[in-house]
Parts: sequence; C-alpha cells; structure tokens
Amino acid sequence: MRKRVLTKSIETILFASTLGLGLTGVSNSASANEFTDALTGGKPTVDVRVRYEGVDQDTKEDASAFTVRTRIGYLTGDYKGFNGFVEMSDTSSIGDRQDFYVPKGPDAGGDSAKAVVLDPSLTTLNQAWIGYKYGETSLKAGRMRVIMDNRFLGNVGWRQKEQIYSGANVNTKAIPNTELSYAYITNVNNPIGVDIEMDSHAAQAVFKGIPGGKLTGYGYFLDYETGTDSQTIGVRYAGKAKVSDAFNLIYHLEYASQDDYADSDNIGGDYTRGELGVQVGKATVLVGQEKLGGNGSHAFQTPLGTVHLFNGWADMFIGPVGGTPANGLVDNYIKASGKAFGMKLAAAYHDFSSDVANQNYGTEYDLLAAKKFNKTYTAGIKYAAYTADDYAKDTSKLWIWGEMKF
Repeated sequence: MRKRVLTKSIETILFASTLGLGLTGVSNSASANEFTDALTGGKPTVDVRVRYEGVDQDTKEDASAFTVRTRIGYLTGDYKGFNGFVEMSDTSSIGDRQDFYVPKGPDAGGDSAKAVVLDPSLTTLNQAWIGYKYGETSLKAGRMRVIMDNRFLGNVGWRQKEQIYSGANVNTKAIPNTELSYAYITNVNNPIGVDIEMDSHAAQAVFKGIPGGKLTGYGYFLDYETGTDSQTIGVRYAGKAKVSDAFNLIYHLEYASQDDYADSDNIGGDYTRGELGVQVGKATVLVGQEKLGGNGSHAFQTPLGTVHLFNGWADMFIGPVGGTPANGLVDNYIKASGKAFGMKLAAAYHDFSSDVANQNYGTEYDLLAAKKFNKTYTAGIKYAAYTADDYAKDTSKLWIWGEMKF
C-alpha cells in the first residue's frame, strides 16, 4: 500500500483551521476585532431539495424513493485574504423506500429484485475548507466541491448526495486571457457515500484570447489506492459566433487520449466530441457526436465525471450497470432547450452504439420542465426513457422535485 502524504486526518485539521480562520495572526485588539467580524459576519447557507424518483426497469420490480436532501453551511467573511466554509449534508427517506438501495456503501442492502435509486440515506460533513485569495489567485484546501471540467472531474450535482473531494485546489487568472487550475486530490467521497483513497492530480488551462471561442487543454492523472489508474490528456475548442442579433452559431471540437498510469495496464482509448448548434432567441438546438473509444478489452473511462449531463439521464453508462463498455461508446444526439411560459424546457434524443464490434446499444429520450419562482424556490419534473437493443435493459425514470435555496 502506497504511503499518503495527506490522509483523512487532514479533514479534521482543516475543519479546525476553517473555524479558526487564521487565529494565530491575531496579535492586537484591532486585528482581533477584524477577525471576530470576519468570523461572525459571514453568511449562512441553506439548501433543501425534496424529490421523488421512480424507476421502471425490465426484469426488475419497480423502484421508488421519496427523499429530502438538506444542506446547512456557513461561509465566513474575509480576514486578510482568508475565509472558510463548513457545510453539513443530510439525505433522508420520507416513508418506506421501495427499491434496492445501493450495491455497496454505508447504506448497502435492500431487495435485489428491485431497481435502484442512487440516493441512499446519509448524513455527512459535506464541505470543510479554508481558502486564501491574493489578487487574481485563489487557493482552497480541505474537503470541497471541485468542478474543473464536468465531463472528467465534477461533483455529480444531480444526485442528492454530491461527489466531494479532499485535497487542495488553486485557480489563477493572473495571466491575461488565461485561466489556470490545478487540483491535488487525496480522497473522493462519491454519491453513495463511499470514500475512495487516491493520490491524483488534475490540471486545466483555458485561453480566452481566440476570437469566437476558448481553447482548453487539460490533464487528469488518477492514481487510486485500489482501483484502475489512468492518465487523460486532451484539448478542446468551443465557442459561439454571432451571425445576427437574434441568431448565434454554436460549436465544439474536442479530442483526448487516455492511457495506462501508475499501476494500471488495461485502460484507455481515444475520446472525441463534435457539436454544432444554433441559438435563435431563447431557443437552442444542438447536434453532436461523442465517442469514448474501446477495443473489446478496455475503453475510455470517466470515473470522476458528471456523466449524467452527457450520456443520457437514465444513467445507463454509470453506477451499477458499469462505466463505458469494453467495446466503447458512440453517442449520437440532438438536444433542444429554451424558455417558454416562464419555464426552462429541455429535450434530448440519444442513439447509442459501440466503437467496435458493430453493436447497437439502444436509444434514449429525455424531457425536462423546471420553473424558478424567485431566487429561493425552484420546482421541476424530469423524465428519461432508455430502450435497449444490445446493451442493458429497458429503463425509464421519473423525477419530481422542489428546492429551496438561500
């Protein structure tokens, strides 16, 4: 077992540091008053989301869960460039759950004959970090949300319990037209509450000085205590071109390569994504293809990504079903979104197939309607229906939710 420079004990230390917020720097009454003002003059945060999820899956009994997710946090004020944040998160079931909870984790168990709702009952320290900002550069250390690139490194925010990382994260905009980010990750606490130890690095550089778009280069070097290590290096160009006051052209081109890293010897492939779309007023239509390459024995994987945003809301290519199939994944899609009747509306259609072996995995359509009543309240309904061909089983999911956030 590899030694770790940072272990889980760092979270306790940084939790205390967050509350202390540089207390050792208080040397006189004026500084003490400034520190006290920063500590007590911060902002409390509350985020409550009540949600119903129902799952209908072929060969499984129907599943349903009515859960409430509550996050309560406190963000301090600034003191000599320092600040801190502490947040607790609780997900509880309202009434009896009618599903197989999860295949592993703190809340493992249930009836394996039923489908899965991936929102187990959990109470956890969600975030505890101390931050420092100097000019255009900011640093955070502790237990935190990291969203460097949702496709490869995200917080899986759709689940009631989000994905949280421990380590350090630095971001700077000190170079004109450029944003640089780096994260060192020692632990991932995933959406079913499982801690995953690692010694990983993530870096991203975004250059905004190109007309009509942004050029992004990135590298993700994942070294697990137990698990499949990988290194992913890629580049993308994405942007929007104004054709007229009411018409914009949207485009996205991306390539990445994933290879063995650290202890792994059987992972990887090529990744490509091409997307073209139009925006007319408040409506947007996108047509694209995303390919996660495979060769029959292994494929391109995105274990820390928010896959829910990309390969269908039915989540057929994550979780208990597995990641990218060994034959790879080609996702041809069309997406439409806009606003009407005071609501956000979205729809998508996916045609899934393999990269090799000529398999037709299946198709999926997704529908969403959500309304934000003001800065505090949001409600919505969301539906996903996957029709299987050569992969997985027919699956449909329905969500109805309301959220209060301030």
